[in-house]
Amino acid sequence: MSDPGRSPGDAAAALRLTCRPGRTGNTLVFPYTLENRGSTEIYVMDALPSLDPASDTATANDQAAVVILGAEDDAIVGKFAAPLPTDRRVAFAILPLARRLAPQASLDGRLEIALPLAETSPYFADLTLRQYEMVDIKGVAFTIGFWLAGADGLSAAPADYAPDLLAVVGRNALRGARRVSQRFPTSGLQLFRRTDAFPRSLG
Repeated sequence: MSDPGRSPGDAAAALRLTCRPGRTGNTLVFPYTLENRGSTEIYVMDALPSLDPASDTATANDQAAVVILGAEDDAIVGKFAAPLPTDRRVAFAILPLARRLAPQASLDGRLEIALPLAETSPYFADLTLRQYEMVDIKGVAFTIGFWLAGADGLSAAPADYAPDLLAVVGRNALRGARRVSQRFPTSGLQLFRRTDAFPRSLG
């Protein structure tokens, strides 16, 4: 296990992530705590907007994860803004809904991901089994995205369909997104890597 992570080079945020992952059956479990040790309010990414196929209404899914194979053969896993597709143009970025984290306050969360671990993004549907290749990973980088309140011309308001969550908007919302991570070395864990035009660069 590594030491609790911080957002590198971001003294204004001073956001501290502590995670103690585990495994229950065929599920990876990531209970985590975020502490805002700075003086700036933070919007913490918490849920992805989705569509309930039964009722055709918008919902917030707090168990939706983004999973990407990193450059160092780590699986980058968590709640953060996924890279935009490179094989097509999108009308707008799919940004997670957020929770407000006041200065000197903390927030607890929990993310569960079913095994086998596979690359996922809100921009891409799951592939058939033959369209993945299995790779060994060296570690898991649990990652949470966030925004600094008032930075980059951003604004936030309660989402119509999830009033306890904030929809963050602004011309630079994607560019202004930040991340904090905690890495955990692993052995014997594999990832299903996509073989299509799946973007992996987090910038």
